[in-house]
Amino acid sequence: MRPRRAVAVVLTAGIAMAAVMGAGCRPKAVSTLRNGLPSIVVQTIREEDSTLRYSIRASCPQLRGTLPVGALEKVNKAIVDMVMPDIAGLKQNAADDASWAAKNPPEAAQLLVDQSNFLNAEYEIPYLTNDLISVRIRFETYSGGAHGMSYTRVLNARLSDGEAIDTEGLFVDGKQGLQWLSQYCATDLKRQYGADYEGLKSFVDDGTAPTADNFTSVSLEPGGLVVSFDPYQVGPYAAGPREVHVPAGEVQSMLAVTLSPDAFSLVLAPND
Repeated sequence: MRPRRAVAVVLTAGIAMAAVMGAGCRPKAVSTLRNGLPSIVVQTIREEDSTLRYSIRASCPQLRGTLPVGALEKVNKAIVDMVMPDIAGLKQNAADDASWAAKNPPEAAQLLVDQSNFLNAEYEIPYLTNDLISVRIRFETYSGGAHGMSYTRVLNARLSDGEAIDTEGLFVDGKQGLQWLSQYCATDLKRQYGADYEGLKSFVDDGTAPTADNFTSVSLEPGGLVVSFDPYQVGPYAAGPREVHVPAGEVQSMLAVTLSPDAFSLVLAPND
């Protein structure tokens, strides 16, 4: 990962081990941030099963610090809940596949030997201040079919009480905000697709319609908002995932939160 602001990583095993508890998880490091921000413990999950033929590689952050205990618990639980249901689902799919194979050995023998289920999940903290956090988790997974899938989940939350903020809640007027975001994203995607746009217009129109379901993955960054679209939402699978970056200067007047250009930001570099 590439930090956009200085991070002091404290590799103190005692602190890390005390900070994270949970089966199948191990702490990676404690990051102590400046300006009284909460520290970050990376909770990692590594699991493989050669019999059920699956592998899991996932990491998610957990906050520690002087924030109200109730708020920390809410935020940390919400972050874990972004990942654990998908892990449980992958393991259940693998168990179902193994059960089917045991009952249908001729058909199972025709499957590719290396056709295994997997799930990889990497976290980003694109925005963190004393009162707001934005967490983005990027997934890559395969559980059968012609190809795998990638998708993004986002959590925005207040650190004062731990309450999650949905996309409409980021705006002073939620409905108006969704309408504006819809138009902005449609225009930017038209620019991104260029000469291919006319053939993809129906995808864009449906995937950017001003509904809450279309804008569940809107994260904060010091420079503005980032809208993440998964494959198939605004284009065919071959078009891949898409992101629209909305500069703070264009959207701040409509937001119910004030974006700080000095916020801490930790995001994946392009090749990470």
